[in-house]
Amino acid sequence: MIDVIVIGGGPCGLSVGAALQKQGIHYLILEKGAIVNSILSFPVNMRFYSTSDRLEIADIPFLSEEERPSRSEVLRYYRSVVMRQKLNILTFHHVTEVVRLLNHFRIVCSDHQGQERVYEARQLVFATGIYDQPRLLGVPGEQLPKVKHYYSEGHSYAGRAVLVAGGKNSAIEAAIDLYRSGAEVTLVHRGPTVYQGIKPTLLLDIRNMIEKGRILFYPEAAVTAIDETSVYVQRGDNLIKVPNEFVFSLIGYRPDVALLQQLGIELDAETQVPKFNSDTFETNVPNAFVAGVVTGGITNKVFIDDGRLHGFNIARALAASIH
Repeated sequence: MIDVIVIGGGPCGLSVGAALQKQGIHYLILEKGAIVNSILSFPVNMRFYSTSDRLEIADIPFLSEEERPSRSEVLRYYRSVVMRQKLNILTFHHVTEVVRLLNHFRIVCSDHQGQERVYEARQLVFATGIYDQPRLLGVPGEQLPKVKHYYSEGHSYAGRAVLVAGGKNSAIEAAIDLYRSGAEVTLVHRGPTVYQGIKPTLLLDIRNMIEKGRILFYPEAAVTAIDETSVYVQRGDNLIKVPNEFVFSLIGYRPDVALLQQLGIELDAETQVPKFNSDTFETNVPNAFVAGVVTGGITNKVFIDDGRLHGFNIARALAASIH
């Protein structure tokens, strides 16, 4: 019997594991992909907006070449934390079922070979993040192979007609990089502007590209359908047919709440924020905790910067109850 199982091996899940380890609590982290798997899906040349010190976990300094670290530096840092601290983590263990028994939990998962693995723990921590489940446009044609919900790099799309849907940082970064890589870029956003609420480092570039017509921008517009050669954009009373070869739908992500609901954790119907104690992070289900980005539901108000600190509270609460 394990004292605590942490579901999710992202930065916040690793931070929980490190805090538990420091308290001498027997724990296991189960991660369905690689270490900090969600960061693998970030753009190859991405540079984090958070400074390196705000991404640190386990009391290990994070030194990067520039104030804001690159994706490769972040991956290397978290990988080194796992190795140096000898964190107890099993990667490629996808949790498929969580059952509450009389005095503990039964956790069923599938490993990289498709074999079922079963673990039992007295306490559970969900640190599952939100990046694995993209929000969908919900329009005909979204299932076509040309539609992507993650952006990696722009080189492959040189000379191709590409539409980006969205108006936040990920969409703007993709549009800028695609243009610089030689793509013909159309940007569609439901709001009136993309100049507000984005990283200051992106603002000058995107404004310049839009105002000089280098990126075709449709504000207050929505994608209504996609086919093999076009995207249909509704703007006011006008339906615009945009010639197209690839679509990047970058309109945000949602937490995967299936396991939380399976266990009976209450969620706000509108925000998907789970019900939990703000001091201990224990949910309405006794001995089940939440940590990291999943605590913010779809509000986009919790990031690695904040979520990495939740483990301290959880570890203190569990140490008091276990020891």
